Amino acid sequence: MATTRKEGNETTGKETVTIENIPQGKGQIGGRIEMTEDVVATIAGLAAREVEGIHSLGKSRFLNIRGDDPTRGVGAEVGSTEAALDLDVTIEYGCDIRKVAAELRSKIAEQVDKMAGRKVIEVNISVLGIHFPEDEEHEQPEEEPASRVR
Repeated sequence: MATTRKEGNETTGKETVTIENIPQGKGQIGGRIEMTEDVVATIAGLAAREVEGIHSLGKSRFLNIRGDDPTRGVGAEVGSTEAALDLDVTIEYGCDIRKVAAELRSKIAEQVDKMAGRKVIEVNISVLGIHFPEDEEHEQPEEEPASRVR
């Protein structure tokens, strides 16, 4: 029988959600599957990368989505059967924000259900900015300060 509960994980110290708890018996190997809320945030962050019109997740416009931590800009609350997510995004200039948001919600809900077995009941999206293609020409990677000593 599958059950779900939240508790602290002794190894990571993070709160975990039990996905499945299978008792041992009659030729079946028992055991428990647990995940942290970061797992669901990672699933959502990776799904967001696949949505056309999303430039980046998180607050810094200098960090592109493709090289970042997939949980950057993603918050997740996970219950026994449902999940709710909050995303901070930067949208590409010229995109219909409502269409991008609808696709983002759909893609995230599909992946979270498929991978974590949780119905996504809410995806709150905060659009923090618009990315202009010419911005990339002006963005310079931050240089390390020169050493004051030799």
